[in-house]
Amino acid sequence: MRIRTALAFVLLLPSVSSAQARRPRIGGTDPGQSVPLSPQPNAVARSQAFVRSRYSIEAYPLISRVIAPSLSGGAASTWTSAGSGARLDWRSNPYMSFTFDLTSAYLGGQAITATAELGVRIHPEHGESRFRPFGDARIGYEHSGETNNQLQSSLGIGPASEFAARSRYSRGFGAVLGGGVEYGLTNTMALMTGVSAMRSNMAAYQFTGVNLPAGGDRFVMTTYRLTLGLKYNPVYSIKSSANEQTR
Repeated sequence: MRIRTALAFVLLLPSVSSAQARRPRIGGTDPGQSVPLSPQPNAVARSQAFVRSRYSIEAYPLISRVIAPSLSGGAASTWTSAGSGARLDWRSNPYMSFTFDLTSAYLGGQAITATAELGVRIHPEHGESRFRPFGDARIGYEHSGETNNQLQSSLGIGPASEFAARSRYSRGFGAVLGGGVEYGLTNTMALMTGVSAMRSNMAAYQFTGVNLPAGGDRFVMTTYRLTLGLKYNPVYSIKSSANEQTR
């Protein structure tokens, strides 16, 4: 009988030892439970705390070089003028945006030109690099009119000039191609620089005193522009506790 009791104790000893090994320690962690993950690195947490808005606004001065038929009806003439522009950008995906531009070149030159342009911008996804190149393709409406001094000469208010025989304005549609580089200054501000070329099929109209424009002839006008401006892109911060977005 004692031999049977001793044999049973020997057989049950491994099971008792295993149960004691699985018993959680008092004040400790159950080995069967998962260990909590360590906190995220600060750099990763900061990068995930901001989300860029799809909208951005850009304002820029520009220098415009225009090649067009002479206002006096002779050979093609060229002039350089300065002005400003504004752009509204809506990002449809990480690599493409839709853009709307309004520009005006009004300082210097033989004519004041203004454009309204609608197009797309191709660019890389926002990453760690502050430098981000881009390419533009747009279609636009262009309007051009003589400066005040030239209008005065053509209407007989000022001294006679070569523009007295033909004072006119023109308008038409064209295509724009360009490119440039964006440099990030802060989370919301970036410096933009770019070049573009616009080629427009214009229709010219004559001014005769105060009468309405009559007649018109067609010509091609090419405009080269250099821009340098600032871009503002709103950023949303994410509250990790409530997982909400706030400006």
